[in-house]
Amino acid sequence: MGGPMKSKIYLILALMVVAITSLKAQTEKIDDLQNEVEIDLNSDTMTSTDGVNVRYGSLKLKAFEVKVDREKNRAYIPGEFYLEADEPTGKLRMDSLNGEFDTEGKTGSFGKSFGYLEVGQVTGAEKPNDRIYFGGNKTEYLNGKTYLRDAWFTTDPKILENRNPEEVGYHLQSDTIVIEPDKQVTFRNTNLFIGDTDVIPFSLPWYRFNIRQGSEVPLFPSWGNDDDYGWFITSGVLWGDKDSKFKGGIAPKFGDRIGLLIGRMENWYDFGTYGKGQLNINDWLIDKKADGNDVERNFNRWDFNYNHNYSGEYGFFNLNYKNATYNMIPTLDDAIDKYFYGPGNQGRPGNTWKYVDGIPDRGGSLGFYTLNTELTNLGEDKDISIKADVNLVSDKKVYGVIVADQLDDMDYGSSSDYDLTSDVSIKKENDRYSVGAYYNYLYDMDPGSTKQDLQSRAENFGFNFNDKVNKINISYDDKTGNKFRELNSWERDPNFSKLDNQGFYGIKFDYTPWTVEQYSIYDSKDLKTSLGEYHLYKDVFYKVGYDYTEFEHKLNLQNDPFRKTALFDGTTKTNNYRDLQYNRYENIIYNKTSENRAYVDFMYDSLKLTIAGGNTKEEIWDREGIYHYGDINNPWDRSAYRIYVNNSNFYEVGLSDEKLSLSRLGNLEVYGNVRFDQYDKGYDNLADKEISTDDSSTRYRAGFTHNVTIFDNSENKERKTDLSLLNRLTYMFQEYSYNSDSKITKDVRMAQKDNIQQVTDTVTFDLGNTETVYKVDYKEIKRASNDNKKGEILNQNLDFLIDDKNSFGLEYGSDKRFTDYNKKDENHNDLTFENYGANYRYANNYFYYKNRRIDSSIWEIENVNNAEEKIREDVYGYTYDFGKNKLNLEYIQGKDERDELGAKVINTKNKTYSVSYLVGGDVEHLYRASYEDYKNAGEWNPTLSRYNSDIVYLAYTYKDKRFTDAELVSYASSEYNKTPDQLSQVEIDRIRQVLEDRENSRARTFNLNRIIDDRTYFGDYKRGFHASLMMQRNDKRYEMTGDYLKSLEELEGRLFYSYNRIGLGYIYNQKSNYTNYGVSDEKKLDWRDSEREHEFSLNAKVGKPSEGWRTKAYVKFYDQLGGQGDNGRSTFDGFGVEIGKEFGYYEWAVAYERDYSYRTKDYEWSMAIQFKLLTFPTSNIFGLGATTDQNKKTTPDTYLFNGIKIDDLED
Repeated sequence: MGGPMKSKIYLILALMVVAITSLKAQTEKIDDLQNEVEIDLNSDTMTSTDGVNVRYGSLKLKAFEVKVDREKNRAYIPGEFYLEADEPTGKLRMDSLNGEFDTEGKTGSFGKSFGYLEVGQVTGAEKPNDRIYFGGNKTEYLNGKTYLRDAWFTTDPKILENRNPEEVGYHLQSDTIVIEPDKQVTFRNTNLFIGDTDVIPFSLPWYRFNIRQGSEVPLFPSWGNDDDYGWFITSGVLWGDKDSKFKGGIAPKFGDRIGLLIGRMENWYDFGTYGKGQLNINDWLIDKKADGNDVERNFNRWDFNYNHNYSGEYGFFNLNYKNATYNMIPTLDDAIDKYFYGPGNQGRPGNTWKYVDGIPDRGGSLGFYTLNTELTNLGEDKDISIKADVNLVSDKKVYGVIVADQLDDMDYGSSSDYDLTSDVSIKKENDRYSVGAYYNYLYDMDPGSTKQDLQSRAENFGFNFNDKVNKINISYDDKTGNKFRELNSWERDPNFSKLDNQGFYGIKFDYTPWTVEQYSIYDSKDLKTSLGEYHLYKDVFYKVGYDYTEFEHKLNLQNDPFRKTALFDGTTKTNNYRDLQYNRYENIIYNKTSENRAYVDFMYDSLKLTIAGGNTKEEIWDREGIYHYGDINNPWDRSAYRIYVNNSNFYEVGLSDEKLSLSRLGNLEVYGNVRFDQYDKGYDNLADKEISTDDSSTRYRAGFTHNVTIFDNSENKERKTDLSLLNRLTYMFQEYSYNSDSKITKDVRMAQKDNIQQVTDTVTFDLGNTETVYKVDYKEIKRASNDNKKGEILNQNLDFLIDDKNSFGLEYGSDKRFTDYNKKDENHNDLTFENYGANYRYANNYFYYKNRRIDSSIWEIENVNNAEEKIREDVYGYTYDFGKNKLNLEYIQGKDERDELGAKVINTKNKTYSVSYLVGGDVEHLYRASYEDYKNAGEWNPTLSRYNSDIVYLAYTYKDKRFTDAELVSYASSEYNKTPDQLSQVEIDRIRQVLEDRENSRARTFNLNRIIDDRTYFGDYKRGFHASLMMQRNDKRYEMTGDYLKSLEELEGRLFYSYNRIGLGYIYNQKSNYTNYGVSDEKKLDWRDSEREHEFSLNAKVGKPSEGWRTKAYVKFYDQLGGQGDNGRSTFDGFGVEIGKEFGYYEWAVAYERDYSYRTKDYEWSMAIQFKLLTFPTSNIFGLGATTDQNKKTTPDTYLFNGIKIDDLED
């Protein structure tokens, strides 16, 4: 009987006493149509023929008579009374006789009692075995403990039929059962009865089990056998009670092969309004027994977990820290076997994993940090707020091994994103001022794995201050990181994009990325200060400020593996090295610019005069017109770019009017600015050194924005329809003049300066409910050095917003680049981007079309062949939304054709057809199908076509998303390893999100135990089904054999099913490839099957609960078909099965497991007959079996409160 429940009993009794006292003002009986209650005011007695029901919170008490003795401070309940309460574990029910209590709640006693407690929510037991039953001839409560005298205990539900423990399957009979709330239950002098027969010739003098919620400390010796520990035994003690602010427990553990461990240690603390926390330690090896030759068992071993949780008036704070050795993290332990065992793995290029006598290290440790908090109203003035969302690890490289393994197991059609992040901010804001700071960190473990991965590294921080009274503002932002761009349809090929995608320790990440790094450095600093606004004269004000800006960009010059294969690895090699790169179109490969600027603004109404001065430092590495350099493997060779250094002191004057009224002609915003730069540094590329200069430039910039309403009849009350026409016109020009000295020329100094003219016009026409918007933006860019054209940009959009449900849009854009760098010094259009498209929405239908074109022309470049390349992409799409259902059809075609030296050196045509249909709602059906066709050819490298392939992907998912609160709590308890009352609402909501999410995204989570996974099915009554098939066919192999199945580079099938207590999973994967793609003679191509994998798992319960059969099994098979793998073996297989038969309240099971051991270099097996009570379905009571040891000897095993556990196949 738990402590909180006992306290509620006394509160109820106290309420009954108060009720009696309050009725002393009445001298009559209280009559009721349903019941009769008699109050005897002389004896302080309340009686009722049908009982009085009293409710307090979740506790209910029904008594027929209650009497209070005020002089003795005692309350009496003669005869029967019934107690019912909702405890954290489930419902508690107790029927008792003759209760007597101290009215202060310190002591009490019952007569004969019978009760039960529901525990299925915690143990996972099914009805009718989800309760424990107990009773006794006398129950006493003293000093916070409950004593059941002459007591019994059973889990056999047949006890409900007659309440006689001697007529059920079994019961424990004890002289005394001592219950210490939120701590432990102790049995003294206990006998085991089968029916009415005592089957043990002696009484067990003492037995104890743990009832502290969330505690895992065993309080009675338990033992078993384990591959790592050998034969082990453990037992422990608890300290503290239900009212202790600090409590915990410890259980030493001894394994005859490994040594002495702290098997479990727990420490709880409760700081009241400041939250609660817990520190747990599992299997901390403190004294090693294994000899020096047993490397594995001499590795360090521990698992520390710490958490602190707060939820209250200031918000919430959830902190968790886990530190464990590699061998205590299941996913990492498996991955070490996979990637580091065996001579092939140890010698793999890039593998820097630590080895001890040839054995990969498992004794290192890895820490995981998670923090999620949002606190407000902090501080003396309650004006401080803090937000944080942190997911970090202590060693990114080691965590990368886990990520690599999980990516390898991922379904073809799914995606994931393993990011390490830290987003922390603090803010203090009141009526007087606001001040804040932030820090953001990102490290993407699987860069490019989703289309949203546009950055893989980032570290940003900053602060801001705003004096609201004096108008003083200071802000600073410092951003470091990189930048990614999306791979285009003609670039992304599964047989090429993976080639350079290496992870940590030389492990190849098995996914085709969606994005690629564009800038390896993309940093900036930005300081802005405004030091207040002050009165100068009459309505004239001024403000003073200082700004500092800096940015540094460095282009990623990585080669595109496909382009290198097509243009450089064939019979003819291009001399255009630059065009092998992903980011070949960018001219500027490095740019670092900084500027200090102080200014004064004078303001009168909408007029503003600005006077400013400062200095600028600029270093730019430009490769315009350079496509060949000394070493193809060194794109940063000094011959690959020109350096420009522009350091200057400047001053500027600007004038603007933000609101100039033209009456009916509208409003005008105008501005003008003149800037003078005096240069003192430049760069001489011929001498390859920085030089001092004395030249100058003047920049003129001006523009205006004109807004006018040409027609608007909204004020005409007699109008038949709304009609209006508005126009917004913007114009800007910029021009440079230059004064040179003899040390540097205008061509060099002005090379990075542009003369610009830009005009933008937006016309908005409204007619009734229809709005038409036309926008055009034209920009002409000329070189400030010679006024030749450098670029021309045109963008146009026309949108018809017909009504709320119908719209139509057109778009067109072009971006032309021009260069003077050719042997004829002509202004040549070397690059053009063009796009156009249309979209139409009609009710729930949405149609769209997009076209992209890229034309590049390499013409008359020194030491480079002329080349023309044309890229085209067409996208056709249709989406139909109806309620929670959605249909999507899309076709994408990307083409790339390049001509060089009269040959078509690249001829790529990639196509993707995809369709998805979602039937949404509580019961969800998702159908997906796609066909991807990758076709490449090139006259310089005929082997390109040997990589050509197509991919067929089919998938269907059925998911019943109707989750009750009880189901969510059950799943959350399993995931977070907590009892239901320990779960926070955030954790329950997280489980709901994961279970409801169609993609089941694992973004930003540490998946260490593989509990939540796309492949996890609980085998419950809720139906779930997923089937997928992926086939990648090699075109050349199919051309040569005509056999589709024998031409597959990869075949992957997945099947998962869960319903009516049956969970089934199967994965098949086979990979094949040419071992010599580059061989000249096509007849000598060597096609081989490289590996084959089968994975099967089953978790089934058949028959009526408590009378059925239970089966749990897994089979795994891996065959390195091409010979020995990196771990030194060609085949691996594993098998595990447990078959159990339920007999009412208990189960007998046979378990067998056979797996390959890397330690013994052979297969090991274990087998046991196991017994468990169905009320505790995950815990064996005892078992008898046998196992093989490292010397291949078969020895008997015994288990007490332990046994062989067959885990779901998750490798």
